[in-house]
Amino acid sequence: MRIYEDLRGVQHRVDILQSGVALLVALLLAEFWYLQVVRVGYYRSQAENNHKREVRLPASRGPVFDRNGRILVENRSSFNIVLSTEHVKNLEQSALQLASFLGLGSEVAKQRLAGQGPRFRSVVVKADASEADVAVVEARRLELPEASVDVVPLRSYPLGTAAAHVLGRVGEATEKQLQSSSFEGVEPGTIVGQAGVEAHYNRLLMGQDGYRRAIVNSRGVEVGEAERQLPKDGPAATLTLDGTLQAAMEEAMAGLSGSAVALDPETGEILGMVSSPAYDPNLFSAGIDLGTWASLVRDPQTPLINRVIQGQYPAGSTFKLVTALAALQEGVITPRTTFHCPGYLNVYGTLRRCHKAEGHGTLDLAHAIALSCNVYFYQVGIRLEIERISRYAKMLGLGELTGVDLPNEVSGLIPNPEWKLRVLKAPWFPGETVSVAIGQGQVLVTPLQMARLVAVVANGGYLVNPHLLGGRAADRVHLNLAPTTVETVREAMRAVVREGTGRKAQLPGLEVAGKTGSSQVVAHERLERDKSAAEFQPHGWFLGFAPADKPKIAMAVLVEHGRSGGESAAPVARRILARYFGLTGTPLPPALDPSETRATDE
Repeated sequence: MRIYEDLRGVQHRVDILQSGVALLVALLLAEFWYLQVVRVGYYRSQAENNHKREVRLPASRGPVFDRNGRILVENRSSFNIVLSTEHVKNLEQSALQLASFLGLGSEVAKQRLAGQGPRFRSVVVKADASEADVAVVEARRLELPEASVDVVPLRSYPLGTAAAHVLGRVGEATEKQLQSSSFEGVEPGTIVGQAGVEAHYNRLLMGQDGYRRAIVNSRGVEVGEAERQLPKDGPAATLTLDGTLQAAMEEAMAGLSGSAVALDPETGEILGMVSSPAYDPNLFSAGIDLGTWASLVRDPQTPLINRVIQGQYPAGSTFKLVTALAALQEGVITPRTTFHCPGYLNVYGTLRRCHKAEGHGTLDLAHAIALSCNVYFYQVGIRLEIERISRYAKMLGLGELTGVDLPNEVSGLIPNPEWKLRVLKAPWFPGETVSVAIGQGQVLVTPLQMARLVAVVANGGYLVNPHLLGGRAADRVHLNLAPTTVETVREAMRAVVREGTGRKAQLPGLEVAGKTGSSQVVAHERLERDKSAAEFQPHGWFLGFAPADKPKIAMAVLVEHGRSGGESAAPVARRILARYFGLTGTPLPPALDPSETRATDE
């Protein structure tokens, strides 16, 4: 009986063991079925990847030409030394080893690795490498099989710093860009536009990347190629820029801080644009190093800023064009309305001075514009009042984005009582209106806005849409200004250059119409205390168009701290126009010497 009971216990344990074995076999069979049937596609792909490596073949970005077919941006072939991240156990160690082979410092390698997350399948350790670098990598294949050489197109800017802010620059797509809907489908490591036309028309200029599938052995060394799809290069783009005019503007602005921009007054096509100082976009094509980038960012002269669309300045006396157009259109004055200027005006208990201490005497509108009399426009501003001045300024395109096809444009500011109450929590005082009437106070404009403004006078009353891409139809809005209103201001602008503050823009054989201006940087009292401080000097403006009877070009020139528009900006405009219209034999004024300018000459 005891024996029987012992056998039953053994049998029970055997049954449990058999059940466990059966369950284990069933699980193994299920796992085999899952791996060999359900996941067969995945593991086949993984197996293929063990002996194939896909390498992206970057497409060339489309070249960029000026309106006459002159090349502005092109591509050249270059070598990139890259490190594949797919089979690397220690990426930093491999990068440092490769850097040492190439004679690069460890800091350079670490910079290249900075920000390279799991999305990046390869890291460029050295861009635009030399043939000697390529030879080093080829010779070290067995030691570092994950290193390879890619032939890639490199963006090239043959004009160097010229037109840099128009053309822009390129660089690898950032993490922020890759997460944006505008960069949907863009692969990590892709070169994209980062500024200027390169950025605004990035999708237009980008081509379609190709690829090649390389066969690699167990050590990761390429031994053949399985497949290749060639890239499709981006289409060419033609800009409205005129290369001859651009060169003239670059030459005229050399050594100055400021900007110049020229438009076709009928179509809004941008014929030339200079922001000075500038930078060389070629520095960015192969990946800019941190030291160079830091020096550009910290430069007090801000070479990365496009002053034409991002510089915000008081309009100074150039704003008198707005005040004049508004007053004439509203019937506040006529061309024959006169005011007396003794050199000052008592406005609501505050003495407001004219830039000419002894005064201009009694003058009408044309002479007030030609001589840039502040007292005359104080009187006009009082009669117009701020609401109408603000409304006309905005109608003429100030305080609003122009819509130019460049990124990061700013709007400037045209103040009014509603703005002051909302932003500054304070009421508007009548005394502030006279400051706005002559372009001071809180008025802020960009040079492109002012070029657009002067184009309104040049074309008879149309607000144009400034643009850089060629082939677009003219887009302009009729402002319903009376023809006599525009013609009166146009004639006054002719007098500015003929006999007024813009005399240094005169050119024999070409009649130029213009308006000068000086925009204060600090209060007049502060400037009087330190007249020699260059950084306290007013900015000099010149707005103009030529020929005066049938304008082909409208332009705005701003010289930072140029003291006065008549002394600093008008000669720059003269040089530009002389070169553009082929008046090369005309004697030109000497180069600007700010120490000799007179702040009283607007």
